[in-house]
Amino acid sequence: MAAAAIASLIAGALLAHVIEPGVGVEKLMLAGDTPAIHLFPKTSGPHPVALLAHGVTASKETMFRFGEAMAAAGFDCYAVDMAGHGESRLRLSGPELVAQMGRVIRALGRVDVFVGHSMGAAAGEASFHNGDLKPKLFIAAGANVNLGERGPPLLLLAGDLDELVSLASLKARSDARLVLSPWSDHVLEIFDPRLVNAGVEAACAAVGRTPPPPPRSWLWRLAGVMCGMAGALGLMRNLTKLDPRFARARGILVPAALLVAVVFTTGWWFGAGPILHRIPLQLSIGVIVWLALTGTGKLGLPRWTLAAVVATFTLLCIIVQFNPAVASGEERIPFHLMALIGMLCTLFAGVGLLLGRRMASGDSRRDGDLAVAIFLGYAIGQWMPKFF
Repeated sequence: MAAAAIASLIAGALLAHVIEPGVGVEKLMLAGDTPAIHLFPKTSGPHPVALLAHGVTASKETMFRFGEAMAAAGFDCYAVDMAGHGESRLRLSGPELVAQMGRVIRALGRVDVFVGHSMGAAAGEASFHNGDLKPKLFIAAGANVNLGERGPPLLLLAGDLDELVSLASLKARSDARLVLSPWSDHVLEIFDPRLVNAGVEAACAAVGRTPPPPPRSWLWRLAGVMCGMAGALGLMRNLTKLDPRFARARGILVPAALLVAVVFTTGWWFGAGPILHRIPLQLSIGVIVWLALTGTGKLGLPRWTLAAVVATFTLLCIIVQFNPAVASGEERIPFHLMALIGMLCTLFAGVGLLLGRRMASGDSRRDGDLAVAIFLGYAIGQWMPKFF
């Protein structure tokens, strides 16, 4: 069983790196301080240029699916790490996002199509208004941007399950084309085949190209994630049975198996690979989580108490940001940001609870708390925006 789990993990890692034929990928640095992924067609140019900006708590890798589809359609695509995210060493702030966007656009020379998700769309909107961004088409996913009467054609993409954008306000727009998907929430919009294909078709129309058939390699990568996770679960169940010494290190080996699968199979989905300058933050969060779990244990409280607190905080932020009587105008921004961060932490806390439950049978609570702290420290530290 352990051998089968390892084989599944290896197969998942291989599948997770399949890229659409005819599309090249390279990592580079734009404007001296912005890590980027360059996705390009392996055909002679010139090619129209597309700039892709991700949302809060995400990274350039989350735009890979969209960028791959556009590169397959003949676009030179640049997906960037926004300030405070991914491999970027910049601090997250509104002015820094806009300044960074301006530097990137000047480095590229021109941007024919802009694709922004959530925070990325807002940064693109601000960049347009200050004169840096002048695309032929502006695509906003999970955001309600306003480009004014003289703005370029605007395509709005959203899921019917979006938790953070009012669908009624999107449907009321008369100055933009709106495409909705019944299956997506705020996070999944940039991966949704219906929305991605609509974005590629609109981008091709904006530059006078005929859109090709939709790419299919992303399905292999999705299968790779499933194989990798299955392999990780198999290792978690069987690795510690091979040798008593492994059993004594369950608190470390169990989360390590899951993190190995996440790192090697979700790289082109969420950017899960280790980032050196984030390690201190990950260690700090891991220690805080471990102390919190130890404290709840001494009080006789279950582990899910921690997740319940985070989920309650997130729900309150979501409610407040849509309540005009409590937050309006610029005051909505902090609640929106806290809600997104809270959603991320709640998701990871749920996975961490499953890890702790997996460790509960025949193991001490201390081992389970250690496993949860290791996983949450890495996961939250990997995707938490850096404000300082």
